[in-house]
Amino acid sequence: MVAFRCTIGRKLECSEHRDMECEISNFTIVESMDLSEYEFPDHPHLAIGTYPHSDDSTYVVTIGKELADRLQSTEKLEIQNVSLQTMVLWTNLRSLDASHNYFFELMVEPGQNYQLRELNLSYNRFQSIEFVQALPALRTLDLRHNYLESLSFSLFDMATELWKLNLANNRIQTISTDGSLHLPRLSTLLLHDNLLSVLDASEWRFSMLQELNVARNRLRYLSMCEVNHSFPHLQTLYMDENRWECGHLNATIRQLHQLGVKAMAYYDTEDQEHCNTAIDEICCY
Repeated sequence: MVAFRCTIGRKLECSEHRDMECEISNFTIVESMDLSEYEFPDHPHLAIGTYPHSDDSTYVVTIGKELADRLQSTEKLEIQNVSLQTMVLWTNLRSLDASHNYFFELMVEPGQNYQLRELNLSYNRFQSIEFVQALPALRTLDLRHNYLESLSFSLFDMATELWKLNLANNRIQTISTDGSLHLPRLSTLLLHDNLLSVLDASEWRFSMLQELNVARNRLRYLSMCEVNHSFPHLQTLYMDENRWECGHLNATIRQLHQLGVKAMAYYDTEDQEHCNTAIDEICCY
């Protein structure tokens, strides 16, 4: 990682190169701020802020259109731990790690050809993710530890390149789908640590899904007909710390075994609440 130093005239210069990454530090950007005093480096991989160590010298509340236009040549951006709240996306950006901020709004324009493939928004404050509709090139999306409560999977209708989706550690109670949804490359779907009482996969067709994690929710029932139809290549299903009914769980695990699917506990058994009955280390009631 390369550190930038702030020189006279507020020019941010790259002093050295290592691993093709340049770090910017020791500057502040807030809303409605005149950015004419700053000259940003023309570099394909920028890093702003650090994690896990905070950098009190760097504070970027927003990336507006003016700054986004200046960063058009940047294809990979890491911007962590700088109190970021809002950001305008530019078309050439292929990888964005904006984790560990106060981020709640990613702004996109309709009709733009966004190239974003990797997006990490974990540990932020997103309550909605409509921007996903404008990102058909997405391959990985990490939304762990946000404030999502309900979600329409139809938002991912155009994300046919998506292969990993992490929605763990939110507050999701309902997942809906408007019509059939086919994500032909999705191999990992992580939904653990939410508030789901029902998982309706009847409209999903995730033909390459191999790993599904629904641990630590409020599920009582899982339709094996849907599992077999929607996830024909499923290999691993994490399902502990739910509210499974014992008779149903026993039948479900038996059918999973017949299909060659491993029913597994994601959390250590000692983390579970008092459990009188368990089937394959999965508690039931």
